[in-house]
Amino acid sequence: MLNGIIVAIVCLPALLTLVWFVEIVAGCLALSRDRSSSGAPPKRSHTTAVLIPAHNESGGILPTLRDVQSQLGPADRVLVVADNCSDDTAEIARAAGADVVVRHDPERRGDPPDVVVILDADCRLDDGALGHLSVNALETGRPIQSLYLMHRPEGETTGTGVNLFAWRIKNWLRPLGQKLLGMPTQLFGTGMAFPFALLAGRDLGNSRLAEDTALGIALTIAGRPPLFVSEARIHSTFAASLAGADQQRHRWEKGHLDNILDLVPGALVRSLRDRNAPLAALAIDMSVPPLSLLVLITVACGVLGGIAFALGASVATLTIPMLSALLLGLGTMLAWFAVGRDVLSVRRLLLLPLHPIGKVLFYNKIASGKSSSTWVRTDRK
Repeated sequence: MLNGIIVAIVCLPALLTLVWFVEIVAGCLALSRDRSSSGAPPKRSHTTAVLIPAHNESGGILPTLRDVQSQLGPADRVLVVADNCSDDTAEIARAAGADVVVRHDPERRGDPPDVVVILDADCRLDDGALGHLSVNALETGRPIQSLYLMHRPEGETTGTGVNLFAWRIKNWLRPLGQKLLGMPTQLFGTGMAFPFALLAGRDLGNSRLAEDTALGIALTIAGRPPLFVSEARIHSTFAASLAGADQQRHRWEKGHLDNILDLVPGALVRSLRDRNAPLAALAIDMSVPPLSLLVLITVACGVLGGIAFALGASVATLTIPMLSALLLGLGTMLAWFAVGRDVLSVRRLLLLPLHPIGKVLFYNKIASGKSSSTWVRTDRK
């Protein structure tokens, strides 16, 4: 009985590691095609509205607006929502030619567009990104998620290498693998496009740190699973200060873990009840924790399995965590060759197994409930 319980405990993270590894391998297979497929976007005749939520973004919103405006069609519009700003974000956006709504002000509602694109105020767009997003949303009738890439802050050369590598795995390589396997993708909160009908009447206001993921689940339940379109690429930068970077990472990972606890169980149950394979695939992908935490859990299972094996349990209690660790190492090497060599040196790669140790206190703070659940604007230069 005890042997079976221990085997079950060590099997769960191993299954999650297997999901992660399969997505990595599929992403590597799809990457060569992805790198050669970012041509001109298809022509569009429908209307698109670009929605840019902005809180105190006066220092950086103009480049984003210029990127968007350069890709708008004659009937398109850009709408900046100045959310509780204490600076002159609204005035700067208006002066740049954007429509502006101050939160709680219902002015200038206008006619509904065919497609709504949601973009953070600090993001930059590649040429054609808006067209790829809008056309794919209208043609498929599904939410579209762009390839959302992060970069080092200005003047920083090495310190964010691990974070850049981890970001590329989660937001580039794994979604590519999911698409190759016919799976939906998670929504990343920016660079998203929706047919207007999917958002009309839907309650989008909540206090969840990762509300985009919850929206992806809801739309998948409704039969419209999100689709990853890597031809549409947007860019942003990590926080400029160490404190800001830690706060940014904390917000993302806490939101991820909250969604695993709050959304995944119900989504899995509903996927079985409704025989909704895309929902099951999305929930399973969401179950994979941040990579550092997955490594820590795998190490803990290895220690537990080793003790159990020494006390007479079956060899499976030891071999399953070992195989899981092997997949983590192999998957990391494949990902590094595919998307990590320009941001992570060989030396830093070899030291990567030590990185999760430094995050023990980080995850303990989240687990203890001492961390804040309030959104705070990321500091940038």
